[in-house]
Amino acid sequence: MYGGQGTLAAAIPGTKSDEIISILIGETGKSLRRKVKEVTCDLSPSMMLIAGEVFYNANVVNDRFHVQQVYNEAVDEIRVDIRRQLIAEDNARDKSEPPVTYSNGETMRQILARSNHTMMMAQNKWTDLQRHRANILFRHYPILKAAYRLAMELRRIFNMKISPTKAMGRMNDWYEKVMSLGNNNFRSVIKTFKNHAPTILNYFRRRATNASAEAFNSKVKIFRSQMRGVRDRDFFIFRLVKLYA
Repeated sequence: MYGGQGTLAAAIPGTKSDEIISILIGETGKSLRRKVKEVTCDLSPSMMLIAGEVFYNANVVNDRFHVQQVYNEAVDEIRVDIRRQLIAEDNARDKSEPPVTYSNGETMRQILARSNHTMMMAQNKWTDLQRHRANILFRHYPILKAAYRLAMELRRIFNMKISPTKAMGRMNDWYEKVMSLGNNNFRSVIKTFKNHAPTILNYFRRRATNASAEAFNSKVKIFRSQMRGVRDRDFFIFRLVKLYA
């Protein structure tokens, strides 16, 4: 009742759309729900259904970080596939020959295993070690270099303060570049992006995200871990309210 911007209004257990819709409609009047202009959520069909049904007057926005994660996961699948292939080749090679090491002192299997976070970071945040490792990796696997560049391009598009119409043009150009890579890992990515195009582009109206909700969720998980689990749910929620309300 006394909350302002960033205030947690409700925490509803479960993900079943029918149950959550029933609770929200029962607890909030139609006139109040009509005032909601924007709802951010991930790419979950049930969450999008709930937002559309309950807050019928609002623009549903797919959170940009969840959208970027879909592409990043596809890039990581390529890295994992390459590493699996190298493991199979190493198992078949003559063990009397030592594995090839590169200028940073690592084998390619080690480079691939240790490049997970590097591939998700902007170059200006790389350490010298990460930069050296990435240069070796990109030199031997151009597909990873191209995929990484497109991940950074997608981030730049989301960082632009442009209209949904202009964003659509830039996203379409980005789709074409991704498709030109010809990698099967990206087919589902493009399908997901195009199926959710209107709600993805809604981000560019007000650039809203659910980052605050995700941050709170992270705090709850850390608190639960510190308490080594939850035995009394009601008491746990009581303590959360006292700490974070």
